[in-house]
Amino acid sequence: MTNREKIQQKLKHYTELNINKKSNIGVTANEIAESLGLQRNVVSHYLNELCKLGVAIKTNTRPVYFWDTEMINNLQIEEEEDENKDPFIDLIGADGSLKDQVEQCKAAAIYPNNGLPITLTGDSGVGKSYIASLIHQYAIYKECIKEKSPLVTFNCADYANNPELLSANLFGYKKGAFTGADKDTPGLIEAANGGYLFLDEVHRLGNEGQEKLFLFLDQGKFRRLGETDKWRSANVRFIFATTENLDEVLLDTFRRRIPVFVDIPSLDKRTISERLNMIYNFYLKESNKIDKDLIIHKNVVNALLSIKGKGNIGLLKNIIVSSCANAYRNNLDIEDGILQVNTNDISSNFKNSFKIEKNVYHENLKVIRKEDKYRKVIIKSIDENHNIKEAFKNINIAINSVNKGEIDDEKFKKTVLSHMNKILNDIAFNKSKIQSDIITYEFIERIVENALEYIRKNYGIKYNGSTTKLISSSIMVLKDIKSSDFMTLNEIKKCDEILKIKIPQSYIIGNKIASIIEENLEYENKYILRLFLYLYINSFRINEVKRCNAIIVAHGFSTASSIASVANTMFENFVFEPFDMPMDTPVSTVVKNVRDYLQNVDTKKGTIILVDMGSLNHIYKELKSVVKGDLAIINNISTQLAIDVANKIINKEELEDIVVKASENNKTEYKYYKSETKKKAIIVSCISGIGTAEKLKEIMTKCIGDADIEVISQDFNAIKYDSDDNKVFKQYDVKLIITTAKIERDDVEVIEMQNLINNEGEEKIEKALSGVVKEKGIVEIKKDILKLFSLQNILNQLTILNPNKVIEEVEKIVYSYEYELNMKFPNDLKLVLFIHISVMIERLVLRDEVKSHPNEDNFVECHSDFLNVSKEIFKEVLKEYRVSLPLGEIVIIHEMITMRMQRK
Repeated sequence: MTNREKIQQKLKHYTELNINKKSNIGVTANEIAESLGLQRNVVSHYLNELCKLGVAIKTNTRPVYFWDTEMINNLQIEEEEDENKDPFIDLIGADGSLKDQVEQCKAAAIYPNNGLPITLTGDSGVGKSYIASLIHQYAIYKECIKEKSPLVTFNCADYANNPELLSANLFGYKKGAFTGADKDTPGLIEAANGGYLFLDEVHRLGNEGQEKLFLFLDQGKFRRLGETDKWRSANVRFIFATTENLDEVLLDTFRRRIPVFVDIPSLDKRTISERLNMIYNFYLKESNKIDKDLIIHKNVVNALLSIKGKGNIGLLKNIIVSSCANAYRNNLDIEDGILQVNTNDISSNFKNSFKIEKNVYHENLKVIRKEDKYRKVIIKSIDENHNIKEAFKNINIAINSVNKGEIDDEKFKKTVLSHMNKILNDIAFNKSKIQSDIITYEFIERIVENALEYIRKNYGIKYNGSTTKLISSSIMVLKDIKSSDFMTLNEIKKCDEILKIKIPQSYIIGNKIASIIEENLEYENKYILRLFLYLYINSFRINEVKRCNAIIVAHGFSTASSIASVANTMFENFVFEPFDMPMDTPVSTVVKNVRDYLQNVDTKKGTIILVDMGSLNHIYKELKSVVKGDLAIINNISTQLAIDVANKIINKEELEDIVVKASENNKTEYKYYKSETKKKAIIVSCISGIGTAEKLKEIMTKCIGDADIEVISQDFNAIKYDSDDNKVFKQYDVKLIITTAKIERDDVEVIEMQNLINNEGEEKIEKALSGVVKEKGIVEIKKDILKLFSLQNILNQLTILNPNKVIEEVEKIVYSYEYELNMKFPNDLKLVLFIHISVMIERLVLRDEVKSHPNEDNFVECHSDFLNVSKEIFKEVLKEYRVSLPLGEIVIIHEMITMRMQRK
């Protein structure tokens, strides 16, 4: 089977899946590429070929979605055969921004005993009259009223200044009731008998008219104007419509008799795909009128998508009709049957209606009448949350990469921050989601405000004014996104576990906020929202430092919370987690709560618990199994003690020092329990006390990341002469000592700095880090150590170039040679190449290159592969420094590699 056949088969498969799931989203080239193991550009090429052949169809969106034409044809035929269908199915937005409104209308239409009166509210031009007609059709569809039951429409504004004539029209009149009443005449209520009466602009109905009408609503009886002797009856359903505030324009007694109020959102509050559907449908109608296919320029589409202000759908329709008329007038002589609509076809008097903030449609919109059956599917395929889903996918990759040691913490933070900004930008732009359900949004906003106020009071963390709005908007958008489209539940839970260790404080705060929100609000995507909250909080607490845990446990309804709040607020930092213990609460209950908390945080750095009574002083036994680091318990908690401890924690003092000093300062007792398993450590020591050792510590700390081993710099003499009393050896399981001078020790591996890059040094590093640091991390450590040594060697040899920049560029060159030649260079060769190539680049810049080499003559013929590889490897560097690479320099590099590898 050819690739094209495989791709076509897979396209059919995905199209069928989406049809079965009743999803309008097609399949992307990337999804097919991943499922078949092919390159995305190859799949894209064949899919576009299939579109040209008419076998497939695609969208004009980013990303591009594809469907199998035959499957869509079959679906369309099935839909056309189903003539007896729900009328609301053709309402744009019925399954989107109007979903709740449609459900309300349906419920009112099918309610027993003549349905329920409905009031439609919303700005002029939002489609209230159209929805009224759909309610009427739906009642017929559900057999609530007969097939030929009437829908009578009356605009109350037409007779607003003549209440008597308005009543005559509604209820009818008796002969002689007023001048000109020359015969008995039925009113609209009788005309609507058995069906619906739609009263538009009901706010123009006066008090007298409202009173007469609510009598009919209550009892189903009325009198024609001028009648006094008998009551009439009719079976009428009511739909009212208004643009005004009902509380201000209708009598309370009238308003109470209308149980269903449905607010129709304005055009700018509808989703992008809904607005695009409207644009397409209006252009399609004009296309049929003028008997020409249309191509609408993308700038016109984006302008129409941005319409705001009065007029709404009516304004949109008028602009479209006007643009078609102008395009038609300007192109009367076209012969190919295709009319193009450009921005200059839009009348200038409409242009103030456009508020373009962001282009969302990136290709011209084609209105091809014979393809109309596909358009409903294609246009609905725009996934407004595509960027958010892609950002979460990339965040998932970054979280797993940092966990595997493939990227360091710094790159992880930058990557996540970049993708969080994309998510927040999309959420901030998605105003239609919020505006379409402003009541829910305001409810969520109040909940979020309460949650953030709790965090501010208890954890001392301040937020800027936009935080409430951003979190509230995020909930509105994320709660309805199908998270399984971009992350499985297992992937989300795995990320949760990783972030618990990576960003512990943001994790705790995020969970607190989420718990408060979830107590008051039901939504499905709880896991993805929690993930978002951890990362959002971390985005402005970007320098979150891992430190020991600090807990306050005290008797009383809010004693612990009050003390923790004072300390956290004073330092504007999350230091203490409080556990209140009402007097009737058993110690075992509080201990269980503390255990549960400690099980969900990283305890490797140790834990301090401040308690208020001796009974709590003995909780160590219950907690030791869940604390991996040292555990300290200080008695007689006070605000002063909490502030003292918090200050020392923030200043990064050692756990034991914090406990001893704070207890002395506050004249209280403590208990200190050493961890049963010592934390592993590497000691770096420099005889001068500064310099290379600190740089090496920085390199190793960065590469080790979250691995369970600490890099500690120590005074050389303390390591050499006072090792038995040195508290580092008591506190840590020291696996390796790296020094600048010789130290004799039998209990720990020792490497002198200059031996780090030879085989013996490599073996000792691997042995010390094995089982603690992932294999990839060990490789990175060895690479960076080599770079450090190379940098030291070239510092005094480069005169005009930046050594740090050059060494980065040379590193890529050396490892590219390894890859291209399929060789593993020994470290001494790498060091020689680092130094030689660095100096060579400066020589090239200074025009002091090697002009020729005695072995040049046969080199091109015998080593053409190496020559071509070298030219490609050096391409970027030569471009950067605007120099060329003579053949002689390449010959020297070849000889250096060949001679050393032959000795291997």
